[in-house]
Amino acid sequence: MKFVSKGITRTAVAVIAIVIIIIAAIGVYFYFATQPAKPKVLGYILQTHGYRGSTSEVLRASGFLDGVMGNPLPPTKGKVITVDPADVETWLKWKVEAYTDIWKSDKNPLRAGRTPYVGYLPLGIYNPWDELNLASFKWYCGDVLGWRYEVAWPDADVKKQNDMAAELIAKGVDAILVCPLDSMANAKVGELAQKAGIPIVVFGIDMYHRWPLAFVQRDDYESGWYCGKYVRDKLIEKFGPDIKIGIDIPIVDVGNSWDAEAEFKYVKAAMAANPDIVAVFEVMGGYHEAWVRAAKDLGWSEQKIKDIIAVDVDFFPVNLDGYINGYQDYCRMMPTAGYMIADSLEILKQFWKYGPDGLPNLGEIYSVSKHVPELQIHATVPGTNFAPLQWYEDPVAGVVGYTIRPATCGGAYTPWVLIPDRVVTAENYKSPWIYWNWPVWGYPHRPEILS
Repeated sequence: MKFVSKGITRTAVAVIAIVIIIIAAIGVYFYFATQPAKPKVLGYILQTHGYRGSTSEVLRASGFLDGVMGNPLPPTKGKVITVDPADVETWLKWKVEAYTDIWKSDKNPLRAGRTPYVGYLPLGIYNPWDELNLASFKWYCGDVLGWRYEVAWPDADVKKQNDMAAELIAKGVDAILVCPLDSMANAKVGELAQKAGIPIVVFGIDMYHRWPLAFVQRDDYESGWYCGKYVRDKLIEKFGPDIKIGIDIPIVDVGNSWDAEAEFKYVKAAMAANPDIVAVFEVMGGYHEAWVRAAKDLGWSEQKIKDIIAVDVDFFPVNLDGYINGYQDYCRMMPTAGYMIADSLEILKQFWKYGPDGLPNLGEIYSVSKHVPELQIHATVPGTNFAPLQWYEDPVAGVVGYTIRPATCGGAYTPWVLIPDRVVTAENYKSPWIYWNWPVWGYPHRPEILS
């Protein structure tokens, strides 16, 4: 009996064990069967960044993310918008309170009967955008207006830019045109100018200060948003309408500098770690060259590089090369070459002539006749018959017609004269209104493409 009992016991134990295994297997099966399938990564979007201390870079990136995620363009970002009446009233009061005294004083060179002396304080980063701005400043301020000027080149150093502003003031400039490197840290320029009682006009990047007479620039958020929308539309064409950006097409973020060469190793490392790149957001022209070079260093085929959707919120000579080589798809050409500088100087002139009444007002539609009536649209570069501003009011390539609105950082205390960028595609990159096709200032970059 003992033997039989033991046999039954062993059999029962074996049966129970088998049942447990079967139940466990069924449980595991149903557990995994009911779990949502892990999404298959279809590819990656490489998003590059410039210097993140600049509101310009933050706005470009946030605009791109909203566009690529399918979020609508905010109504405050349209060409013609309604400005809050309270903001309009704030500006109308502030401009009289802040600027009347200096307009009536001998600090106003036109009132004092002397030739204006203007300080120019750009980013100083030796890229095509900065250098073309410098060339156009010297041309319009010196050759067209006949004014004296002093250029301070801060070599992309935030502290140096503040120090140079102080030096310009010490030299006796009547005004400063400035593109702040850091929207917060270089608000010091506004503080110094206000203390000295001289006006400033900000271009390219805004600052967190109330003193600027105006902010002249495109809408970086809008530029980024349209780049994002372009990428999204192309990815939907490729993968279908059900794609989830950030899930089955993750975004790889890299960069914190305007020096694309300095960021190259990080761009290359990100691409090596994520070889299935399907789109690239280039936050500035130099990053186009960076990612293309990285792709070639990594041994990617020519066709793979061409298949990547490449968008840029700038347009440099390297982007023109990109179109020629078939690597570039879509660009927003940032205003430069006088399309911010000339109007900034004319805003100064209108202020010196007419005081607060000569300044642009929030809610108005920007036009040459109303806001910069003496803008020399047909002025030519010495030694040539070329007029850089000839497309200023062009119905296709022009830059007027946008509502003047509160500035990004200065708010209702600074009118934002929005100079839009122009869209460059594979169909129009040969157009004569594109800076790098011009016969002046060391360009064209590729003269043969116009023939």
